[in-house]
Amino acid sequence: MYNQFAQYAHVIPVLSPVDIVSTATNSTHIKVTGHRVNFLVFLGTLTGDSCSVTVEESTAASTTGAEAIPFRYRLSGAVGSDTWGAVTTADSTGVDFTASDDDKIMWVEVDPSDMSSDTKYLSVLLGPGASASACEVSVAAIIDSWYQQLDMVSST
Repeated sequence: MYNQFAQYAHVIPVLSPVDIVSTATNSTHIKVTGHRVNFLVFLGTLTGDSCSVTVEESTAASTTGAEAIPFRYRLSGAVGSDTWGAVTTADSTGVDFTASDDDKIMWVEVDPSDMSSDTKYLSVLLGPGASASACEVSVAAIIDSWYQQLDMVSST
């Protein structure tokens, strides 16, 4: 019987599905200890001008003093397709998405070497555009595991 249940990667929900149309929202903070961290940003209905995605680093599990950092990402095709766009580098200002990106997934990768030496936490900041009327999103984190295990060590 095949029974791997995420023994190779630590998968964590960090933002439940939510419409952030009125308020910029941070995901839960992930503690990074030399592991490569990926985020899956699920883009639902986007109506209006845009929805922005930024990655922030901080010295504590808090948005206080958080700084935006560059990252790499790929955007999936529409639901039901099996396609991914090219790997793209985003600067610290992040990336904006529009209604043409409805129902896609943004795969975000952060290399620990891109982080400041004194920071230990990452979060995803999602913000609605000025005239957005819907910006439905959710986020999951995927952390590379050092050792295969069924009981994962906490990342918060």
